[in-house]
Amino acid sequence: MFPSISYRLKGGQYILFRRKLKMTKNKKQLIITSIVCVLPMIVGAILYSRLPEQLPTHFDMKGNVDDYSSKAFVCFGLPIIMLLINLFVHIGINNDPKSEGTNKIAVGIGKWTAPVTSIIISIVSFAPSLGVVPPETKTWIFLVGILIIVLGNYLPKCRQNYTVGIKLPWTLNDVDNWNKTHRMAGVLWIICGILFSVSAFLGKVGEGLMIALIIIMVCVPTAYSYALYKKKNA
Repeated sequence: MFPSISYRLKGGQYILFRRKLKMTKNKKQLIITSIVCVLPMIVGAILYSRLPEQLPTHFDMKGNVDDYSSKAFVCFGLPIIMLLINLFVHIGINNDPKSEGTNKIAVGIGKWTAPVTSIIISIVSFAPSLGVVPPETKTWIFLVGILIIVLGNYLPKCRQNYTVGIKLPWTLNDVDNWNKTHRMAGVLWIICGILFSVSAFLGKVGEGLMIALIIIMVCVPTAYSYALYKKKNA
């Protein structure tokens, strides 16, 4: 009797230890990603007097600037927006009751999306004003395609959760629906990611292709999941 009680106590202590360890890790990740989000703000403050009143914030497929924003917004507003998005993402992921089943790499990508975006925005906005030529737009588009391929590879490995993946009423209420939808979506996203990278070199045609691919990536898995639901409940 006593050994079993001791075992249960040790088991409970182990669970509490794991939870505490996870909370500590989550806090460290939040702090680090938040610092990265606001790094452009620090750089912007240092370079503020050297920057023009209007900074580029959008480029066409050929890399030409086609939209500007005030330097105050780029230096301070955008990093704050990225910081808020980062906080929202971390709160959502860290409080997911089914987070134990979430693929760690997918979670990592989710948590680092806002910080990386903040850095990229600062590079493409500050660089031209300082006489530095930033990477061409096609380079970023190509890299986004690679990211989609990576996400497609990990989608089938995501267990049912409320944070990462294709979160629909039918996938969240049916594990089998979740698994089948994510297996199909994984293959689809890999194909779309390859085509997305190719679109970077197709000029105007590439712009239309990118829009079509985004629609396909969202709508096809949704329709497939709903079809599975209707078939099961027919």
